[in-house]
Amino acid sequence: MRTTPKLALTALTAAALLASLAGSGSARNFSVTNKNFRAVWTSLTFREPFEFFNVRCNVTMEGSFHENTIPKVLESLIGYVTRAVFSHPCTGGEGWAWNGTEGALTGASSLPWHIRYQGFTGTLPNISTIGITLVRPKFSINSGVCLGTYQPATQRYILNIAAGRTTTTRADETQISRPVEGNCPEGGFRGTSNTVTLLGTTSAISISLI
Repeated sequence: MRTTPKLALTALTAAALLASLAGSGSARNFSVTNKNFRAVWTSLTFREPFEFFNVRCNVTMEGSFHENTIPKVLESLIGYVTRAVFSHPCTGGEGWAWNGTEGALTGASSLPWHIRYQGFTGTLPNISTIGITLVRPKFSINSGVCLGTYQPATQRYILNIAAGRTTTTRADETQISRPVEGNCPEGGFRGTSNTVTLLGTTSAISISLI
C-alpha cells in the first residue's frame, strides 16, 4: 500500500484529528440500536491515481457489531463484515469480492473481514463521523486491459452521522493499495453509500453516547 505525498499528508492530518477527538469528552462508549447492519453503494468506484480506468460497481456489505456498546478505543475490534457482494455487470470493467460465491472465485472466501474503530469527528455530544477500517478485505478488478487482486492490510471508511442516526458511509479515497496478484497498477476506492441501515430494514441505526 502506498500514498502520494499530497494524499499522505491528507491522510495523516485526518488521522491526527480523529485520534485527538477519540479521547475527548466524558462519555466512554457509543451505543447502537442494533448490532446488524447493511451498507449499499450504487456506485463504488475502483480507480488508479492517473484515472486511466474507473471500474464502477454496485456493492453491498453486511455485518454486525460485536456488542451494542462500542468503546471509544482506537484500533479496537468492534465487528465483522460477513457478506460483501459486487452486483454485475459493473461499468468500465468488472469487480468481484472474495466471498466464495462470485464468478471464478466460487469456493474461495476471505470473509469475515474484521472492523476496527478509528475515532470520530464532531463536538460531543454531536457526532459527525465515525472512522472505521476493514481488516484485509480481498477483491479482484478487471479493467479490460488488466486484472488484479487486492488485499490491503486495512481499508478505511468514514461513517456519516446526522442527528444521532447513520446516513451514509464514504470510502477514504486517499488510500491507495498495490495488487497482491495480477498486472493492474495500484488503486483505491472512492464513493459514498446510498444508505447504512439495520439489516433487513430501511431504518437508520441510532448511535448515542453513554
